[in-house]
Amino acid sequence: MQRPETTYFADVLTNEMITPHMRRVVFGGPGLAEFTSCGIADEWIRLFFPTAAGEPAVLPVSQGKGWSFPDDVPREGRWYSVRRFDPALSELTVDIVDHDGGVATAWARTAVPGDRIAVSGADGRYGADVPTDWELIVADMTGLPSALRILEEMPAGKTVVAVFEVQSVADQQVVQTSAEVDVHWLVHPEHGSAPSQLAPYVEALEWHPGTPYVWMSAEAGATRDVRSYVRRQRRVPNGCADVVGYWSIKRNTR
Repeated sequence: MQRPETTYFADVLTNEMITPHMRRVVFGGPGLAEFTSCGIADEWIRLFFPTAAGEPAVLPVSQGKGWSFPDDVPREGRWYSVRRFDPALSELTVDIVDHDGGVATAWARTAVPGDRIAVSGADGRYGADVPTDWELIVADMTGLPSALRILEEMPAGKTVVAVFEVQSVADQQVVQTSAEVDVHWLVHPEHGSAPSQLAPYVEALEWHPGTPYVWMSAEAGATRDVRSYVRRQRRVPNGCADVVGYWSIKRNTR
């Protein structure tokens, strides 16, 4: 992922569970007054978390392939999708999968209004390089915030097949879209601790005629299998697929 160089302070406004395994944090404050959306539906930012409770937030500086910090105290950073950005209010919404062992989850479980972190500028990649006939949108819970925003911003008349893997039925969310979308929900109680079911499900799908645009954000092993399938078996042209491993089950990097 690219690393937009500008960084901003972001203050927690609200923090709530929206499903049993998904937490929504809304950031605001004067530090986000200059934040701008990149305008791409799957845009992401990097969140920089404190190393200890009560540690003051500092703005990192992009340096080579990493980041440096003015106080020389490294902070853990993770890439997260922008679920929503309201430029009028300078409010940034991020959905975080709630699971044991994650840096972001550990911070989010105790974050309260007024807590401050640093965030990077936004970047994204969604969109085919050439005209396509329909779209296949695939995500596990980590990719779901981007996928739902993509569908929300999709124009009427677009034909879409969406395949989403969640940990429980209660983790399913309302899909709001003007497009013609066929949504498939896969419930995987061991989501995050056992191999994903997404690849075999995608391989069993009946595809629409014509050229698709395939977008996927999920665990690295699942995305590797789907990427191979759409390229080798389905012969999806270059520029018509963005299949990205968001995290690795081997390293539990959610």
